[in-house]
Amino acid sequence: MEERKQKKQEEKKQKEALRAEAAELKKLEKEKLKWEKGKFALKSILAEIDSKVLESGAIGGHLLAKFAERGISFRITSNPIGRSILWKMSVPEQIAKLSNMVTEVPYILLVYQAEEFCDLVISESLLDHVQRVRTQYPLFTVCYLTNKLMSFINKCEQSQYKNSSKFSGWKRPRVEEAFARLATHCTKVHSRLCMDEAEIADHIVGLTTSLASCQFRKKLTWLSVNANGSIVSKDFIDRNLIKKNIWLKALVAIPKVQPRHAVAIWKKYPTMRSLLNAYMDPTKSVHEKEFLLKDLMLEGSLGREDRRLGEVCSKRIYRILMAQSGSILTDDVEDGADFFG
Repeated sequence: MEERKQKKQEEKKQKEALRAEAAELKKLEKEKLKWEKGKFALKSILAEIDSKVLESGAIGGHLLAKFAERGISFRITSNPIGRSILWKMSVPEQIAKLSNMVTEVPYILLVYQAEEFCDLVISESLLDHVQRVRTQYPLFTVCYLTNKLMSFINKCEQSQYKNSSKFSGWKRPRVEEAFARLATHCTKVHSRLCMDEAEIADHIVGLTTSLASCQFRKKLTWLSVNANGSIVSKDFIDRNLIKKNIWLKALVAIPKVQPRHAVAIWKKYPTMRSLLNAYMDPTKSVHEKEFLLKDLMLEGSLGREDRRLGEVCSKRIYRILMAQSGSILTDDVEDGADFFG
């Protein structure tokens, strides 16, 4: 009896331990879901600000005040690249083990005063600097932020006219050409011109907020961008129908396919599968399939079916939906690139 009693107590303790473990796992799973949805994004992001950013000009006061106002964590440090700001996500260790959340944000901001940036452009070392940043952070997006750049250049030009002897050796730096070169010759390299320190602080805080939340947003696809109903005119009578139906959205997303064309196809073929079944019918020739939709009638503004879909639109829809290669341009698909590959 004593042994049975002891065994029962052990089993009871074991069950309680298992229940506690299950409750802990459930709690941890809920916490993980909150982290993955970005509920703690702004609290977990940490901005690592290079000390040179705060030392140059009067940026420091505005920037730190803005960070404190929004409750965003920051750390003044010495980054491998001077005048830079980097970001990290501080995720609890237990959550990091269960989730595949990224702790390092792949973005680097380089803050330059106008004179410093002009020196980079004049010495033609801007692209070398980009290369150095790229070597240190190969997969990062790079942004060059400048303070009062255009006003500084204009001020120097005016001073040159007023006191030509003092500014005799000064030449206007080709900053516009430098920015154009960054855009055309470098990938994932941006630039931002700011008018004053307050605008810089607003931009950096806004950027921090965006970087904190962007990795938790649902990833956009070509279809989600082009077929969200925004390309359907507001006065179209079936606008709400298209916005609620995925198949209609997909049809409208095909270039040059109008909403009324999509509705006419939907009435005959209510799902993508029903149309694809017709396209994959072995008894029909390619020519027949290309002109399968040409006789579908379209509704006019008064609700009367007064026009046909047409051969051009029918052929376009067939060739795009039955394209074999996803990398071919839409216009080339329409011209039959798949058939002449």
